[in-house]
Amino acid sequence: MTSEWTKKCFAFRKKNGETLADMLEPALQIDPTRIAIHYEGQAISFGELDQAANRVANGLIGLGVKPGSHVCIHVDNRPEFIYIFFGVMRAGCVLVPTNVMYTAYEMKHIIEDSGAEALFVIGPLAAKLKDILPELPVLKHVIEVGTPELDGSLDFASFCGSSTTDRPDATARPDDTAIIQYTSGTTGKPKGAMVSHANILAVLDSVSNLDEGPIVLQDDDVSVLVLPLFHAYALDLILGLSLIHATSLVLMNRFDTEEVFASFERYKVTLFSGAPPMFHAFVNTPGLEKYDASSLRLVSSGAAPLPVVLMERFLELTGAQIMEGYGLSETAPTLSSNAAGKVTKPGSVGPPIPGVKMRIVDENDVDLPMGEVGEIIAQGPNIFKGYWQREEETAVAMRGGWFHTGDMGRVDEDGYYYIVDRMTDMIIVSGYNVYPIEVENIIMRHPKVMDCAVIAKADDHQGESVKACVVLKPDVTMEADEMIAYCLEHLAKFKAPKYVVFRDSLPKSPTGKVVKRELRELEGDA
Repeated sequence: MTSEWTKKCFAFRKKNGETLADMLEPALQIDPTRIAIHYEGQAISFGELDQAANRVANGLIGLGVKPGSHVCIHVDNRPEFIYIFFGVMRAGCVLVPTNVMYTAYEMKHIIEDSGAEALFVIGPLAAKLKDILPELPVLKHVIEVGTPELDGSLDFASFCGSSTTDRPDATARPDDTAIIQYTSGTTGKPKGAMVSHANILAVLDSVSNLDEGPIVLQDDDVSVLVLPLFHAYALDLILGLSLIHATSLVLMNRFDTEEVFASFERYKVTLFSGAPPMFHAFVNTPGLEKYDASSLRLVSSGAAPLPVVLMERFLELTGAQIMEGYGLSETAPTLSSNAAGKVTKPGSVGPPIPGVKMRIVDENDVDLPMGEVGEIIAQGPNIFKGYWQREEETAVAMRGGWFHTGDMGRVDEDGYYYIVDRMTDMIIVSGYNVYPIEVENIIMRHPKVMDCAVIAKADDHQGESVKACVVLKPDVTMEADEMIAYCLEHLAKFKAPKYVVFRDSLPKSPTGKVVKRELRELEGDA
């Protein structure tokens, strides 16, 4: 049954607002001195988090940033990210989170495409932006967290120190866009999924009020957040669940197996959410059994399929069963979870969470019988508003009033879903989506390259790695390391090829399109 603590927190939130700006209300009403964040020896209360968020909001308003404006963030996992997130919400603005591994080339596209007026950036990541800032006239304000690296930027500490801790009057409506989450586009350029306040809260409310199982949250729950905050899985779901239930969060800046397990013991952690590469690292790190992980009662995995063997080995190591879920940035981010079912089925992503409908359909959107493989489509209050400034792509994704995920799956007799393949050739590297066309566009710019195709290569650690099959121009030579280095100059590390092979030709259809299925077979990667 839903816990009394969950009911109490839910009542406070429903009474005090329906936007992400109000997510701290339960804790502020119950006890603002409760610890919200543990971070590298710091203990930050909900009251302190509330004041820091208000300083950010008032600072933005003081700069003339209006409600509805887009604010970009390029910051790693640290309390300032959370201050900025809530500050942007309380200023009535829209947050545009960006992957901290993005290059200047990738950042330029997102800032330009989103029309962001302000950018928060961590000092060590700011230097790479020096050359692109003069090319971004729409970007009016740059605020640096830490030691300033850029001329004309604002220092975050001074920016906040000159602002008041009073909550500003700026407000947003539930259906207003809260976050624009950029995801790789099939045309090679990332596109922004517009997620509303109501979309995210619909997921949090649904997951919070499951009647059975370990998902039922308690007042003494403690969770670890080591997944990157710029990712929808971490920002929309894990952070959101912790804060609206006034529970403590152990925030970690980087992933280290021993540090994570030490935190389990030190803070008596009850909740942990990770991605497959993390669980792979856990079960392959000797000595972790020396830590007491017996407090864990809910462990979840998302962002990419998790091999069943990793679930089994993690269960042996900790005694905790991993529950898989499924979702996308466009679904804020959850569609289904084993936590929503009566049992956990390894290999399944579970049934839909309450309020969500899912179907398996053929190419004409006709429902397929149980067990047959087709595209997964979904409806629900969590489905995004559309892609920013991409009406045609939105219409295609939402045809017939259902969101078409592009993922292939099947459903069993109990309503549990299984992801079996992807309709596109998308590659998932450590939970991050990589569309081959984006990498191919970069490779094709190299003066020595005549043709190329990018495919996935199975990787025990990352799930998949990027493999580039390259056809060089006549009478030129190249080593694989040269191509990898070239790609790293223009792409985030997870997008750059880990493997490069040189071929005389690529298999193509009569219309000239590379037949990647055949290429994978030729390369032994089918």
